[in-house]
Amino acid sequence: MQGKDKEKGLVWGLLECAGDVNEGVQQTVAGSLITLGHQHPALVLSAIHKFISSPQTAPKVHVQSILYNTAENIVRECGKKIEDPEVISTWIEGAIKLLTLPSVAPDLQEAASGLMVALGSNPTHCDAVMESLVAQIQTGTVPSQSIVETLGALAAGNVNGTVPYLKVLLGLLVGCLPSVKQDGLKISLALMLSKFSEAILDAVDNKDLDPNISVESYKTECAIIFESLVNLWLKSSNAGVRQETIVCLGHMSHLLPREKLEELAGLVMTTILSLYRKTSSPYSLTFSLALLMDAMLKHHLTEGMKFHVDHLLSALFSQVCVIPNYAEPFTVKNHYEVLRCYELLGNHYSENVMHHLLQRLENASHMQRVGALVVMKHLVNSKTLSSENISSLVTALNAILTDPNSKVVKSVTQAIVALCHNSHLTAQSGAPFITYLVKHSAGVSTPQGRRPSLAEPDGESVAEVSRQVLHLLATTVEAAHPLLWPHLLNFVCSTEYEASLPTTLGCLAHLATKYASLNKEEPLLVGPPGPPSAPVVLSRLLVLSSNPSDGDVGMAALRLLQGLAPHVSPNVVEPWNQHLPQLLATLQDLTVKVDAEPSAMLMWHDFLRDFLAATVTHINNEEYAINIGKAQMDQIHLYVKHQTQLCFLMSLIGVILKQTSNKTFIATTLDSLFSATCHKSSIERESLALCVGTTAASHIDLVLTHIDMWLKSADPTKKPLSFFNLIKQDTRVEESSWVRASLVLCLGQIATLAPPAVVGSRVDGPIMLHLLNIINSNKSDAVNEAVLHTISDIARALTRLPEFRLRQRPLLITHLVNTSKTENLPHPVLASVLQALRDLVALEPELNVEERTIILQAALTATLQRLYNIDNMDSYLTKCCAQLSVLIRTIIQKDTNPATLDDVTTLLQAWTVAPDELIRIKAVELLHAALRTYYDHVTFTVEGPTNFNQTCQLLAFLTPRLTDPCSKVRTQAVGSVFMVLRIAGRYNGLSPDHVDEDLELLKAAEEQISVDDAQRIDNLAKDVGKVISNKLSFVQLRSFLSCAVVGLQDRLDDSSAGVALVITTIFTLRGHQLHQHIKDLLDSICNRLEKVTHKETRQRSVEALTQLSSHNLSQVIDSLLVYPFPYERAVCETWRNLGHNPQLCTSAITHLTQILERTQLFSEQPTTTDATVKIATIPPLAAVCGLCELMHDLRVHREVEHEEEDWEKVEGDTPDEIPQTWPASQQIINDNFPSLAALLLLSYGCYVGVVAPLHQTATANSKSAFNFVPNRGATTLVPTKIVLKCLHSLVNVIDSKSLTTVLASKIRDENDDTLEIFLHTISEIIAMLVHDAPQHIEKLVSCLDTHHAYEMQRVTVAAIFAQLIAEKCGGNYELLENITDGLLTRLNDRSVHVRRLAVRGLANFAHLQNDQCYFPTWSMVSEKLTEIITALVGATDQRDSCNSDGISIETQVALEALRGLAALLPRLPQEIVLQHTPTLLIRIRLFSEKSSGEVREAGLGVLRGLAASVGSSEEFQEQLHLHLLASLVHLADPYPPTVVMCKSALQALGPHLGSKAMNTMFQNHLIPSGSLNYHQFITDLTKHMVTDLKDHVKFFIQATTSYFKSSEASLRRASALLIGNLVYHCESSDELGVSTVSHGLLYLLRDPDPSVRTAAAIAIPLLFRHNQLL
Repeated sequence: MQGKDKEKGLVWGLLECAGDVNEGVQQTVAGSLITLGHQHPALVLSAIHKFISSPQTAPKVHVQSILYNTAENIVRECGKKIEDPEVISTWIEGAIKLLTLPSVAPDLQEAASGLMVALGSNPTHCDAVMESLVAQIQTGTVPSQSIVETLGALAAGNVNGTVPYLKVLLGLLVGCLPSVKQDGLKISLALMLSKFSEAILDAVDNKDLDPNISVESYKTECAIIFESLVNLWLKSSNAGVRQETIVCLGHMSHLLPREKLEELAGLVMTTILSLYRKTSSPYSLTFSLALLMDAMLKHHLTEGMKFHVDHLLSALFSQVCVIPNYAEPFTVKNHYEVLRCYELLGNHYSENVMHHLLQRLENASHMQRVGALVVMKHLVNSKTLSSENISSLVTALNAILTDPNSKVVKSVTQAIVALCHNSHLTAQSGAPFITYLVKHSAGVSTPQGRRPSLAEPDGESVAEVSRQVLHLLATTVEAAHPLLWPHLLNFVCSTEYEASLPTTLGCLAHLATKYASLNKEEPLLVGPPGPPSAPVVLSRLLVLSSNPSDGDVGMAALRLLQGLAPHVSPNVVEPWNQHLPQLLATLQDLTVKVDAEPSAMLMWHDFLRDFLAATVTHINNEEYAINIGKAQMDQIHLYVKHQTQLCFLMSLIGVILKQTSNKTFIATTLDSLFSATCHKSSIERESLALCVGTTAASHIDLVLTHIDMWLKSADPTKKPLSFFNLIKQDTRVEESSWVRASLVLCLGQIATLAPPAVVGSRVDGPIMLHLLNIINSNKSDAVNEAVLHTISDIARALTRLPEFRLRQRPLLITHLVNTSKTENLPHPVLASVLQALRDLVALEPELNVEERTIILQAALTATLQRLYNIDNMDSYLTKCCAQLSVLIRTIIQKDTNPATLDDVTTLLQAWTVAPDELIRIKAVELLHAALRTYYDHVTFTVEGPTNFNQTCQLLAFLTPRLTDPCSKVRTQAVGSVFMVLRIAGRYNGLSPDHVDEDLELLKAAEEQISVDDAQRIDNLAKDVGKVISNKLSFVQLRSFLSCAVVGLQDRLDDSSAGVALVITTIFTLRGHQLHQHIKDLLDSICNRLEKVTHKETRQRSVEALTQLSSHNLSQVIDSLLVYPFPYERAVCETWRNLGHNPQLCTSAITHLTQILERTQLFSEQPTTTDATVKIATIPPLAAVCGLCELMHDLRVHREVEHEEEDWEKVEGDTPDEIPQTWPASQQIINDNFPSLAALLLLSYGCYVGVVAPLHQTATANSKSAFNFVPNRGATTLVPTKIVLKCLHSLVNVIDSKSLTTVLASKIRDENDDTLEIFLHTISEIIAMLVHDAPQHIEKLVSCLDTHHAYEMQRVTVAAIFAQLIAEKCGGNYELLENITDGLLTRLNDRSVHVRRLAVRGLANFAHLQNDQCYFPTWSMVSEKLTEIITALVGATDQRDSCNSDGISIETQVALEALRGLAALLPRLPQEIVLQHTPTLLIRIRLFSEKSSGEVREAGLGVLRGLAASVGSSEEFQEQLHLHLLASLVHLADPYPPTVVMCKSALQALGPHLGSKAMNTMFQNHLIPSGSLNYHQFITDLTKHMVTDLKDHVKFFIQATTSYFKSSEASLRRASALLIGNLVYHCESSDELGVSTVSHGLLYLLRDPDPSVRTAAAIAIPLLFRHNQLL
């Protein structure tokens, strides 16, 4: 009985927390109750019910809801385990009470209903639940709504258990229904009756449940209830009551007798139909109506329904006209139910349905038509209608084909698919429908005015839907093929259906393979009124296939041609079978290439013209060819909106005219075509010219006659004047200019395509006569462009006649030059001008000088100026440049002499230095092409010049281009230099085949310079410098240098750097010859260097200066010392060059070291607040900067360098990559490393907290050298960063990779320098130094171990010594003894920071173990160790504690001691540790209670050390289990490092516990760097604790309860979980003090922290693991 009381208390405590304010706690408490309930359902259910029922503890309503839901969960999971009927009856009574009381909250009633449903769903308790619920329903008494809802839910959830009670319930409800007045109750009753009806029907259909059940058993009660619902509720004013009543009547209609159904169905049906107008969601009405109709038809009540058919059809049609919204599922369901009703009616009343649909189709409303079409499609697909009815529907469907509404059109297309699929259409009856689909696929109908409905989520247009239907019929529906072929051919040549051609041609191409055979008795292509004739189809399909970009149409047209070959002519079958597959393959490739390659279109058109010409040749019938030409002319109107196709058709007409000999037909066709051409369009003008030129190939005189006639008719002055002509005079002139442009192009095409035998006479005669007349009278741009093309065509045509001389060439050149000077001349026109000039220059005879100069200047200016500020050249501009190059080469070829070349190079020189890359590329390309052409065609005579005077100037202005950033410029520049030197060699008497090694070097470089490789470019500059140095005389060299120095300021950095490299090479090779000009050259270079910003250019320029000033270095050093800091780039580069020389390096180091040793580093200055600020003095900072720069290039270079520091960078600079090293200078730095490092480290310590000099502080008469600021730039420096940067350069010399990385990170760190940052930095520096350079440590210590007056110097030395002990002094134990003595003496230093570092250093003895041997060179080992340990233990005895702001300074000393002992204890002999073990264990316990996480962490570290050292000793075993428990609790410590240390401590304690399983868990799961699931870990660990340490379990439980009142919430939470699992796993709880644990957990349930309350709620179920605890 006592156990039950305890249990009651714990469950009661959980119940009291069920209403916790924290939602997480609520969920945990509910889960705990459920867990307890699964183990002891009767007990927990009884407690919950008692808690709810007790007046003293009755919770709030929402808590009762939670508890009822908890009880429901328990019942659902463990209902079968509850054998106590008293518990079930108690809950049923309580739930019934809540369900029947009217004042209970809905949430609580819902929870109680859920509990009853859960009980009733269990077969064991179903009868009790049903009996209690049935008892609440009495005849004549209105039942509770909650009872009704519960019965309905039970009927749906447990059909087997509820069906036996339904007859009784229905009988009881018969008398209750008239008394119901509340609408909510009516809705619930109707819903319950619906579920009852469904349950009965399910039971009847599933005879396995109860074979004796039948519908007849329920008909009496259902009939009465049905009649009551009809008479009482069906006409209710509440919409919800009516809706649920109608659904209920629909379900119950299958349970009624035939007579009662016949009696009442009409009334119900009439009511439903009347309600359609009053509801916005008619699904329930339609669903019930479908059920009612199905029930009536199953009972064969057709006569009774006959009177309602018309009303039904009318009401249903209003519903079917509503387009379903797929975003609202009920609208879709209603739509399908409506169609279901139509199908039911169609099966029994087809005549009524047909009359109804036909009437709606004839209606003008598009909504009614859409609805009728939807029903029609459904009935056709469901095969409900007879063939007579289908014929009537097809007739009616024809009548609405003119309806333009998009919704009607889409519905019609669906109906057509249904009719075709079911084979209800013939070729005759289906023709209108095919026409309808083609028309709408072409988009002929009126576009849709409204936005797409949600029922059409894809938003497809009418045209797209029609195209899809046509494709579907042609490829899938076999019955539709006779309807499509050959009827679709009629639409190929119609403009009305042009937009449907992709679909129509695709369908025809697919069908042509099936109907390709020729039937001579019934020819296919017979012309109107049948399909079009063969010439018409041939002409049309060829034009349609002319556009490769529209590959689908073209491919379909060619495939259709292949299928129609027998119908076109038997003579073309075999040729077409051979050529059409090739054309199809070509078109397939061109479909992808046509956009990228414009020439592909021209090539494809040539193929098609050749195909047509070959076809006409194979047919070999003059009349057939004329018919093709007539068909082509007749089809011109088809392409009014398709200019490309029209132009191609015009070219095809030319092919036909060329093949025809009928002069009358040719003349008539040319006149018609000329009149039909839109001369305003340039492409149509060109096509007309091509057609005329093609015709002229066979009929040139006839064509020229027409040209003369057309020119006369185009002259506006020849037309008669009238009033209206005066008004339209301007328009007439403009139209006349377009016509003249067409005729000019015709002249060019005639000259091009005419036979060579007659072209000369025709050009010199009528062609040039007409052309010059047009030029002289022209004022139109269009005519001018046509003239340009015609001039080129005529010139190229005359190249076939070498003896012919064009007398009018000067006039034409003048016209072209004037045209090129026109402002805003379009690129295509300029390209035409240049091409025409080139073609004219190529003619004989040669041009004179004046003509050549005018042409060159005009062409260069007009072309290169257009390249400014453009990123990419368009095709026309590229063509302009190409034509310019050809023009220049042609001019040089025609007149090869120095004057011509000089004109070309002089004009090009200004363009080679342009800032725009494109201009430089083109200018150098033109220059190289000119030099190459000149070299290839130059000839020497006795009277000619003997020297090439332009050599120096050409080489000087080409030198920057040798290293131009653009590879194309470099390549052309090298080639140009090569050609200049070759030309100079030819003038010096060398033969063309002379082999020059220097020039061969340039030729080899030209082949490699196109790659953007900096090394290759530099090598090229050096090679060019060598070649120039070798090839030029002294006079030429001096002239070259005076011109080349200008290139240092080239606007391109790479080019200026290349000039500097060339100058350096020349200075190196021939500098001894320039001693008289050094001053001038030096001044010139230095003056220009001040304006040079490019780093590489400056470096190479400085190197050039170094070469010239190598004999006067002392003055350079003196000059550098007076430069202000931070140093400019030129000064830095000079310092670095000094470091390359060992002698200069030694002198500079000595001088800078003396400044640092003898100069005060900072001065203390008072502020306005009476405080003192430390301000750095300037000379030492300047010396440090100079030392840093001196050592910059002496560092050891590795494959991967660290990122350069910010102070070493200059804007625009890139990190140095210097492959060369200077070992002599590096050795000097290595020898002086200890003294330099000590000096810099002490300076670093002194600069902590020191600011840069920011303002003037000296008095007016002060003469101090340290109290003024000579350079304002120094104020931006940070002294500590300067020293670190210098130290970084120093360690780079000794190749300390790790130390370099550390210093680089510290330099980049933007945090302010503090003492802790300084100490951390010193530790890292010394550690890396010992590792990388141990040979320098002893000398470094000797330099540091001196007297230092300043605190920061002593701190620096103490920090270095402490870290040296940690690093074992690099293995030098003799040095270690001296350092240890120094640290022991510093324990009494007046600075607490020095003392703390001394303690840290002594603690670092933990790292000195060497094969279990300590200090091998010391004679008194034990005394020294005892002294060290005693000092550390004494340092832990600190009386002050952590304040609110953190750890005090003295506590930090103790913290250092603890950390030292933690690391040192595992490595000490046991006899030494045992002396201090009791003291340390007591202090560990005290430290674990500190509020500081760092202190707790350090204490646990000492515990770990003691366990590792003396864990098996008696002194340690006495307090082992106490510290074990504390460590387990602190695994949940809020300070993460404490948790990590706690894991390590437990791993150390594990081997001494005597439990192998626990030790295994500690070693495997307590990973310091990993995350720990504390709850799961404690759950598994306590299993082994109660087994392996069962004698201590009671102690563990008692000790754990002490943490229940800990100040840390995480520790309270951990203690709850730990104690719960300990009790859970104990086999016996007699002596465990469960009462204390129970009270403790109940106390934690009231804890202010939610996580603690949650943990207590989790732990409480664990107390009931054993039966003896219950």
